[in-house]
Amino acid sequence: MTDFRELKRHLNKPDEIYVCDLLCRGTDWVILRYVSKRDWTVSKTHLPSGTTTLAFYRAQANFVLWRFVDLQGQLKGHLFHICSELEVRTDEVSYLDLLLDVWVDVQGNAEILDEEELHACVVSGKMSKKQANAITGIGLNIKANWTKLVGEWTHYYDLGLGPSIQGIID
Repeated sequence: MTDFRELKRHLNKPDEIYVCDLLCRGTDWVILRYVSKRDWTVSKTHLPSGTTTLAFYRAQANFVLWRFVDLQGQLKGHLFHICSELEVRTDEVSYLDLLLDVWVDVQGNAEILDEEELHACVVSGKMSKKQANAITGIGLNIKANWTKLVGEWTHYYDLGLGPSIQGIID
């Protein structure tokens, strides 16, 4: 597998860079894999060190989709990062994180996360109330349509890889 960079730019904190494995790509999309080196929690779900993230990026999309799988290959959940300026380049993806995330647990319960960060950026003048409302609207749309969006991701995965690593996402 090939090393690929993820550049996650932020409005309210320093940018982050992750080195991932490139699993497959198309003309305007990539699917990357990242294995966490630390424990962390999303909503109420514990993700232990060693959890695999399969990440889907499509140029100019308004979200990034991460699928989490534990060490035994069991799905832990999906996380949608609302974003803008998503670019897929030769050896990296870059996007501006727009603060709100949508978490979907293994039971299919979807919730919007980080609303307080969005509000803080409005209060500090880093974004307008109109921009925040648009971001919230995107989050509500993702929350209502997450199954369709995950299905589209699976379609891209199938186009790029077929069954060769199917066990990673089942």
